[in-house]
Amino acid sequence: MTFSRSSSARWATAVAVFALSSGAARGLRAQAPAGADEGDTTSVALEEGVRAVTLDEAVATASENSPTLEQARASVSSAEAQTTSALGRYLPNVNFSYGASKSSTGHIDATGQAITNQSYTSQLRSSLTLFDGFQRENNLTSARRETDVQRATYDQRRYEAVLSVKTAFFNAVAARDRVRVENARVARQEEQLRYVREQARLGQATRSDTLSSRVDLNNARLALLQAQTDRRSAEFALAQAMGITDRVQPAAEATLEPDTLGVGLDQLLSVATRHAPSVRSASLSVGAATGNVGSAKSSYWPSLSVSGGLDWRNQEFPPKARSWSFSFSGSVPIFNGLQRETSIDRAQAQVQIAQAQRRAAELAVRSNVQAAYDQIRTALAGMDLADETRVAAQEDLRVNEQRFRVGVATSVDLRAAQIALDQAEVDRIQRRFDYQVGVARLESLLGMPLEQMRTATANDETNVNGGIR
Repeated sequence: MTFSRSSSARWATAVAVFALSSGAARGLRAQAPAGADEGDTTSVALEEGVRAVTLDEAVATASENSPTLEQARASVSSAEAQTTSALGRYLPNVNFSYGASKSSTGHIDATGQAITNQSYTSQLRSSLTLFDGFQRENNLTSARRETDVQRATYDQRRYEAVLSVKTAFFNAVAARDRVRVENARVARQEEQLRYVREQARLGQATRSDTLSSRVDLNNARLALLQAQTDRRSAEFALAQAMGITDRVQPAAEATLEPDTLGVGLDQLLSVATRHAPSVRSASLSVGAATGNVGSAKSSYWPSLSVSGGLDWRNQEFPPKARSWSFSFSGSVPIFNGLQRETSIDRAQAQVQIAQAQRRAAELAVRSNVQAAYDQIRTALAGMDLADETRVAAQEDLRVNEQRFRVGVATSVDLRAAQIALDQAEVDRIQRRFDYQVGVARLESLLGMPLEQMRTATANDETNVNGGIR
């Protein structure tokens, strides 16, 4: 095969440009500071007039303002009030009553005036239940257990709210990063359009190349508009998750960069079966249901009570005639139409239901922990691949730009390289978002933050090894 002199010169120029640009690029990457983000060519500033919040501030605000948590707190208060009511049954009942009456007798006296009767009364009564078949004790135990259930349920709702606000927060950060990516894309397309126009002026590019570059720039600008809209929507969603109405944005220092998980799946499952809010709530529900069985059985026992009081009665005020009373009473339930047996059967059925729900909660938390852990592992592996792909896509775009400038590559090659880089940037953001959401899911399932999770698993390992690490 033979080449013309002009073709050989063009290829020689292309090789020289490629070699020089590759060496310069390697030199620049060698001088770049460690940890620098090569794709962060266009930063996104915070918007003025929009409150910036950190992740901790967002979580704290959600804990105070979340409607779901307000309902859970009200349920805890209601359960505590029920416990107070159960304690009150140990105390006597004290009542004071009073009255005054005036009535006509239907007779008249010697002066022709109607004869009337009037009376004044007051009573002080008190009663106390001495024994009710241990029903008070069982009711108090059930009320306290129900309070514990509601507190555990509140913890579960709190971590669910934290998961919701963290997901919204990281989504807002990801949306901001996507705006940065689209800004960089627009900048690249603008630079390409300027270069293609210059090449067209010199006769080295066709009108089709110019039109294609213009179309690519418009598409990039449309994608930027959509990314900006998605960012605003994500920030309003973050405000909703925080329980506020005004739009907020993540603080400037907020990133999606991952932290080290530091715990294995077996350790996570061990912690989950003991500390997960859903499992704790289900276990406490079993105890509360068991207490209700004891309350139902108390109806077989007799009851004893004592009562007494003082009465004041007279036809003049204040009443001075005083009397007192004292009584002792008891009852023995013999038969009530099988109502006691029905109540016991229902209470025992509730225990079986609660036990089944506890088992379902244990299975669900194990499955969800496994899924969250797999999501984290996949995201970590995907981050490495996404970083590698981005570096390769950046280099491919740089090479195609140089080849296009010397007339070796076409605009189609350049467009394909740009699309590959855009997709690599988006994938890189998505992998980091998936990792952060996976960690947040783990924290919600286990009912503890990542740092406490590491401590809990470390304590488990200490106990298994007899306290020697």
